[in-house]
Amino acid sequence: MLHYSIVLDVDPAANAISARTSVTAQATQDMSAFNLDLSGLEVHDVTVDGIAAEFSRSGTELTVRPALALVDGQEFSVGVSYSGTPEPIDDPGVPFTTLGWHSQGGAIYTINQPSGAMTWYPSNNHPSDKATFEFRITVPATTTAAASGLLVDETTTDGRTTTTWRMDDPMATYLAAVYIGDFERVEHGRLDPAGPLLRDYVPRDAAPDIGEALAVTADAIGFLEELLGPYPFGAYGTIVVPVEFEFALENQTLSIHGRHVLSPDIIAHEAAHQWLGNSVALEDWGDIWLNEGFATYLHLMFDAEHHGMDFELNMQQLHAQLPFFAATPPKGISPGELFGPSVYFRGAMTLHALHLLTGDEMFFAILGAHYDRSAGGTTNTEEFLGIVDEFAGPEAVNVVESWLYSETVPDLPEPRAG
Repeated sequence: MLHYSIVLDVDPAANAISARTSVTAQATQDMSAFNLDLSGLEVHDVTVDGIAAEFSRSGTELTVRPALALVDGQEFSVGVSYSGTPEPIDDPGVPFTTLGWHSQGGAIYTINQPSGAMTWYPSNNHPSDKATFEFRITVPATTTAAASGLLVDETTTDGRTTTTWRMDDPMATYLAAVYIGDFERVEHGRLDPAGPLLRDYVPRDAAPDIGEALAVTADAIGFLEELLGPYPFGAYGTIVVPVEFEFALENQTLSIHGRHVLSPDIIAHEAAHQWLGNSVALEDWGDIWLNEGFATYLHLMFDAEHHGMDFELNMQQLHAQLPFFAATPPKGISPGELFGPSVYFRGAMTLHALHLLTGDEMFFAILGAHYDRSAGGTTNTEEFLGIVDEFAGPEAVNVVESWLYSETVPDLPEPRAG
């Protein structure tokens, strides 16, 4: 996939959409047919390069048979018109919530990771197949719509408002997000002239403490830029939804938080994903520790600095607790543990062990190389281990692998002198 253009006409009261998704793609082999991922919804027509194509449905697979076969390397366009009420789906990797398009508490929002994007637009729903996006969302003029990317146009006609959003940097399908409801856009400007536009969306009746909690975002972005380099996209912010859920998600450029999940560490965690998880994406979900372990380690560092705590003592205490709640190695998880504590906390401790072994200068050089070499693209554990070997040698690789694969929690290395 190269580019998605998603046009949504939304009736929030009925939770219904009339939509057309147009995709620019490139064939990676000769094809007489191909599949897109789409769950539910009624498909009205499909075109390939403007010519009507045959299509069929089987479960979440939409099979398209173009009138003319495609050849390896050929760029082509696909248009899918569809409508209905998007229904959330269950995913065995996320036992604590349903995924996809939700209408709840007077708001519409999307929670896609890892598989929910297909509940509201057809796609190649895999984290490695990134593309640019444009969203054109039409809603009642009394309602606010927001999406991933930058707002580039807004028009109101006959009581309905259409906003257009562009994400010109490559984005995985699960990070594409749409939000609709009674939200107020809160502008914070830019950290510096070349920095990202900071803006949040909060319920119009939000208590003042929500704005106070979000004020830490600028500090978190500044902290992360010192470690990783410039923020990778044109905007960042948080949307706080009026729904009682106890998690957050790093949707690209506009993370979603439940109203009670606004602590400095979680805000920093979702911001860190914009570098590590979003700009640098996964080739496969089995490497999710590269997303969650890295973001957790960075949020623990930020949280200790923000609150003036002893970071090393905190990490020692976390290490002592791991056997009781996060003993599974991050590369030994089952699908049901995709977002379990081992991925987050043993993943973070993997990095801390490397940090202790190598010292600050070399560790942050490794972290920087890991980000810089895959920014805008994808990576995997083997590539990370190759960087560790390049900078710190086989001993460091062995330490990292022990944390990733050992059935028991390893001891921490002695801190590097100096």
